[in-house]
Amino acid sequence: MDDTHHLLAGQLRVESRAARGISEHRPGACQRASFLNPLNRLFEVSDRQAGTLPPALAELYDGDLWIPDACVYANFVSSIDGIVALEAGTAPSGGIISGRNEADRFVMGLLRAFADAVLVGAGTVRAEGPRALWTPEFIFPAATDGFRALRHSLKREGEPRLVIVSARGELDPGHRALQVGALVLTTTSSAARLRSVLPSVTEVRAVSDTDPIDVHEILQLLKADGHHRILTEGGPRLFGQMVANDQVDELFLTVSPVVVGQKGERSFGLVHGVDFGRTPKNGRLLSARRHGSHLFLRYRLEAAA
Repeated sequence: MDDTHHLLAGQLRVESRAARGISEHRPGACQRASFLNPLNRLFEVSDRQAGTLPPALAELYDGDLWIPDACVYANFVSSIDGIVALEAGTAPSGGIISGRNEADRFVMGLLRAFADAVLVGAGTVRAEGPRALWTPEFIFPAATDGFRALRHSLKREGEPRLVIVSARGELDPGHRALQVGALVLTTTSSAARLRSVLPSVTEVRAVSDTDPIDVHEILQLLKADGHHRILTEGGPRLFGQMVANDQVDELFLTVSPVVVGQKGERSFGLVHGVDFGRTPKNGRLLSARRHGSHLFLRYRLEAAA
């Protein structure tokens, strides 16, 4: 049975089990998700620090993984033609572009499990829908025990801190992530209104008066709060500002075997709102993996000389 048939059969199994309320993991152990074949490691540089992934996570990832102690890293899924986000109002664009690929969801969960904070823009929060959470378990519940074991080994208890950047304060107070609790970074002109409408478990801080908010100030604030491994999942505007200011150390990019196309403002590439022209940013490939026809790439982004 080829990878496509394995994946399809597995998706059918997990959908059936979810419908019956059957858990995909057993307490006290990290059970390898039976519906997900391991990724296939194609390339990895030899100078990377060894990590400490729990065995079942290492088996699924086909090797170890380590995120440096102080690192700003990004994770996106892209179509073959470079589209990472669709216009607001559609279904969650990441799922459309990835084909709701289980291997991509596993890698998303794994990268979240390393993070002290997950940084996203308000547009990403709206695009992913009112029930979304930015936790490892939400995106790939079958590896919950493994994710928790990894966070325990990193001395990171609980969930990563969700940090939402919203200069204009365009957030739905009823969003599940805000009801659970998050940190919202906004402008002084929007802070008072947001504090009056958002749940008390969500903290609102005024960072600056500028729109867009200065990404350097955002990261300085998070690091001052003790968040040193910072994962950003977009969107393209926030990521573009971060790359333009040399604030991203590494990029994990899933390339999905689909072509989306682009017309006007209906779809967006990886970087939006900035143009590097004749001085593009350079990356160094650190690893490459595959799962079926999906590619999982890791780059080190080089700062401007």
